[in-house]
This record gives sequence, C-alpha cells and structure tokens, in this order.
Amino acid sequence: MTHTFESIQKLIKQRDIFSIDLKFIDLNGEIRKVTISRSEFNRGLMSEGIGFDGSSVTGFRKVSAGDLVLIPDLSTLVEEPFSDEKLLSFMCNIKEADTREQFADDPRFIARKASEFMKKSGIADEAGFAPEYEFYLFSEVAFDTQPNYSFFEIETEEGYWNSEFDFETDYLSIDRNKGYHRALPVDRFFEVRQSITRCMAKMGIDFKYHHHEVGGASQHEIEVPLTPVFTAAENAVMIKYIIKNIARRHDLYATFMPKPLAGDPGSGLHCHMQLRKSGKNLFYKRGAYGNMSREGLQFIGGILHHGCALAALTNPSVNSFKRLVPGFEAPTNLFFSVGNRSAAIRIPKYATSEDDVRMEFRTPDATCNPYFALSATLMAGIDGIRKKMNPGEMGFGPFDMNIHELSEKEVKKIKSIPATFEDSLIALEKDHEFLLEGGVFTKNFIDAWIGTKRKSIEAFRHSIDPLEYKLYFDC
Repeated sequence: MTHTFESIQKLIKQRDIFSIDLKFIDLNGEIRKVTISRSEFNRGLMSEGIGFDGSSVTGFRKVSAGDLVLIPDLSTLVEEPFSDEKLLSFMCNIKEADTREQFADDPRFIARKASEFMKKSGIADEAGFAPEYEFYLFSEVAFDTQPNYSFFEIETEEGYWNSEFDFETDYLSIDRNKGYHRALPVDRFFEVRQSITRCMAKMGIDFKYHHHEVGGASQHEIEVPLTPVFTAAENAVMIKYIIKNIARRHDLYATFMPKPLAGDPGSGLHCHMQLRKSGKNLFYKRGAYGNMSREGLQFIGGILHHGCALAALTNPSVNSFKRLVPGFEAPTNLFFSVGNRSAAIRIPKYATSEDDVRMEFRTPDATCNPYFALSATLMAGIDGIRKKMNPGEMGFGPFDMNIHELSEKEVKKIKSIPATFEDSLIALEKDHEFLLEGGVFTKNFIDAWIGTKRKSIEAFRHSIDPLEYKLYFDC
C-alpha cells in the first residue's frame, strides 16, 4: 500500500493516535526504537529526522563522530501489535546528521544496494530468499557469571529431564531428539505458534507452515515462502520480534541461540534461495543434477568458495560454532548435494517443478543480522556466476552419501567451515573484495564488524566455564 505524509497525518487524526514508533536496525540485527509524540510527526521530520547517537548502537560510529538521524520510511507503516494503545510504527532509514545523505552502512541500505547490484549486473531481476526460523521456548531462564560462580538453568514443560507424565505439573515430555512434527497433546506450544503466525499475517507476513522441531525440549520451526532479498531481511527481524513478544505474552522465553542445550539439536536459519530473470527461474534446468542449471551451480560455487568468510556474517557468535560440529545434521563441510542435510548447500529433492527448484544454504543461524547475511550470501553467489565457478571442478561435490562413511583421506579433501568464530573473522579479513563490489558493503563496515566481534570473543577468553572445574579442578 502506498502511504503519503498527508494520508498518514489524516490517519493519525482519524484514529486519535497518541504516539509513533520510529524503528531502526542496529549492527547485530536487533530492532531499536524511539517513540515520538504525534506533534513531532511533521514535515520537518521527513527532511531533518530525529537524531541519535550511532556510537551507542554497537559499532556504527566512534564517539567523536557518532551523530546520525532517523527518517521514517513511509512505505513501512504498520500498527504496533504489542502496545496496549494505538501506536503507529515505521522502519527508518539512517542518514548522516550533517548532510542528511544516506548512511552507507545502514543495514537496510546495504540490502537495497545488494539487490540493485544484482539487477545492474544483468544476471537476474529478483533474488528470492526464504529463511527457516528455528527457536526454543523455555518457561524459566536464569543465568549469571561472576568471578566466583557461573551457571545457567532453564526449564520447559516439554523437557525430557522431567517425568513422562506428572499430574501436579502436567508435564508431557518428549524424548531428547524425537520432537520432529509431534502432535497434540505432546506438542505443548502449538497454540503459541498459532498466535505467532496469526500476528505475522496481520502484519502482512505470510507463512508456509509451522511445526515442532527435532529438539524434544521445546524446539520449534516456522517456514515462510520466497520473497525478495530486502523484504526477506525486513521480515526476518520482524518475525523474531513477533516470536519473542508472543512468547512473553504466554509467560515464555523464546531464544534463537544456535546451541542453548549441550547435546541437543541446535537452531539454524536455513535459507532457501532462487534467482529469477524475466519471470523465469534462473536455477532450473530439467534433467540436470537436481534440475539445477549451470547458473544455479555457479551460484552455489560462489557461496561455497567464499563460505569461510561468509561464516563471519552468517554465524557471528561464539555460540554459533558450538552448533556447527559434526552430527545433529550440522553443515560443517562446504559441499553441495541433493537432499543431504549434512551439506552446507542442499538442493531439496522434493522441489522438482520449474517454479520450485532452489538451493538451501544450511550454515546460517539467527544470531546474524539478516540484512548483512542475506546480502553477503547474494554477493557471493553473484560472484560465482560472474566468474563461472563450477563447484564440481572446485571439489565441492556433489556428495550424496554420508561423508562420515568416507575414508579419512577422502574427508580431508572436503573443505570445512571455520572451527571457531575467530577463524571466520580471519577468513573475512582475507576474503571480502567480493562484498565491496558495487559499493554494496564498505571497507569501513568490514573493519567495524571485525573489530566489534573480536571484542565479544575477548570476553570468552577471560571467562571460566564450569566444565573446566569438572575436568581440571582436581589436577
């Protein structure tokens, strides 16, 4: 729907709107906001914006030059679903405070630039992305770390550590790794997922289906259809926002943490992708391997070639790499396959029609900033097409067998993702030129990202894990 300044002012008066949310995205992909009075929604706002301190929003600016401004994107008008009173909400563009020029490292702007770069390259008209949202729901969460103690403790009605059925607590637990597609009454939080998808629909976000995931201790998944890359990123931050808020309304805590429970399935952000040109699926070639075209394979080749560097943006946390370990269907090796869920890139075996053929990048997780992660993945794929990268010739497969059944010598030939977050940042330092093409990402952004994330790694170097006491206290 097209909104003008005049139509929105009219709506504010008609509905007696008291205040308005101006939302924006920080470096980590989280929603930040400032709430203004309706009198502040004036023409001056559209040209001058509302100032904020970019140095306080992780990594955007140094304190000495931190001023930025927010200018609402009128096309993003929605009614805030989690306010007790009528509250309009806009996503904002981040601009320079002095010139009001577009801030080059605004996450939303980077995603727009990636889409435009693809179009100008002549490769495709549209990039469709569809992340899968995996998350856990916990009823109780406690954690702390101090010099003399450290702990975390969680609880969920579906916890396999509870009794099979307890009349006092009404627990119905699921075996540790047997939660996949469980039905009522064992699926305790079906209604929560219904509420989430209903709220998504009210905000114009479609879903394909939702279900209980493999993790018995209340792991869930919501899948969405393919949408253009910018829309997919916008929806990703909003879907996380919706899930967390709906969970709190049910006295629950939603977490997208990649590995919240040791030994249990991790949560990823598997991302389905497809390019289209002149209305046709650029990835489709009937009868080819996985019905995947030459361009589709080259796109895969680009992602796998840049996979180590991409991990710094698609898996940007220390915890990310506790999910990315062998087992648990974790995509620890950079290869492609039809149907193989241990592959970094899977071509879905069930997607055989011209419209449906696509690839699924299984490495990412939801600690990523989706504007950065989706844009970087698109840039890697485009680089693969522009440079005609053949993943087969580059040693990336296809491998349709369980690679853990191969000999040690054969397995060593398969390139792996980085073992740690630090290793992925080192890879990004060495391999980021493909991201700078067309000015999509900037060197300033790359440096800020690496510097900010290294600070988070440093905190882990100084922390002591309780497991260390178990293993080493009695030395």
